[in-house]
Amino acid sequence: MTLKHYGWLVSPYSAKTRSYLRYKGIAFSDEHPTIPALYGRIQKAVGRMIMPTVEQPDGTWLQDSSDIIDALETQHPTPAVEPDGPTQALASSLLELYGDEWLPMMALHYRWNTPANREFALAEFAREGLPWLPGFIGRRAVQPVAKRMAGYLPALGVTADTIPGVERAAEKLISQLDVHLADHAYLLGDRPCVGDFALFGPLWAHLFRDPGSTALFDEATHVRSWMRRLLTARPADGDFISDDEVPGSLDPVFATVFQETIAWVTRLVTAIDSWCSAHPNAERVPRALGHDEFCVGGASGTRKLITFVQYKAQRAILPYQALTAAAREPVDAWIARVAGEEAKLPTIAHPFERREFRTVLRT
Repeated sequence: MTLKHYGWLVSPYSAKTRSYLRYKGIAFSDEHPTIPALYGRIQKAVGRMIMPTVEQPDGTWLQDSSDIIDALETQHPTPAVEPDGPTQALASSLLELYGDEWLPMMALHYRWNTPANREFALAEFAREGLPWLPGFIGRRAVQPVAKRMAGYLPALGVTADTIPGVERAAEKLISQLDVHLADHAYLLGDRPCVGDFALFGPLWAHLFRDPGSTALFDEATHVRSWMRRLLTARPADGDFISDDEVPGSLDPVFATVFQETIAWVTRLVTAIDSWCSAHPNAERVPRALGHDEFCVGGASGTRKLITFVQYKAQRAILPYQALTAAAREPVDAWIARVAGEEAKLPTIAHPFERREFRTVLRT
């Protein structure tokens, strides 16, 4: 049996894993599950109606885009999509965190607050989820699914006050990436890293593919070329930039990652640490721990402290924490370069792990 990848074209995390599978040259069938299949077979296998999921030839399942890539990298180690150097490895993981947990503000805002995008998404949901129904009936039938997706906006902090900042952040990111990609095929050289796939997911599956926001890329010719490469990428001889270098043309992107995403993660980690101190025998942390302040694109607001974000953040932070003092020196120098001398990553004192598709405290 060929590996089966379940995900819709409108799903950013499915775009992330689909482009990864293509680049790695892993044989797979691209399955677009119907809504009954999502509620039935997939929910039974992984515990939730979610995508992407991967059914392996031996009948086991993988869920969560990062876990899928981790598992398949173990099975198919070359060409590696994680750099060996600690600075590039941290950079790649931070970009994955940014793409997976920060860009959804942009992706969901433009999709559900832009009428043309909303109608397009409803049609796509109906086409993929209920393909046997006439379009107008299908669009009506998928309204509850769409309402659920749009309902994430307040939790992410996307409100009338923060929308101008979200839009500024999207425009700035696309412009900054276009400058960098004028001189590089991918983010860290001539080979895509995990950060490439993670940024590609929401930028392509939401902002570019949705008709009401594709104009954001009109002047970003190099970003469009990068997306085309990731749509059709095949294993090649390209490599990451030598000497563990992260090009300076990405410094503005990483400055934002530290100013916004890492600042938010630091607040989240502090909240998790406080909760764990008050519940020393707990096996799991609640899915959310209230709300806290955040900043995006110069706008301030509050968003829900969704604890799963620490699981994604620790993918970058725990390997950094494990470095020797000597190995940290060049990494710290890079952090100071992109974010200032006072910048630092939070310490993960209560790491999570995934067991049977559930996020629990590591024992």
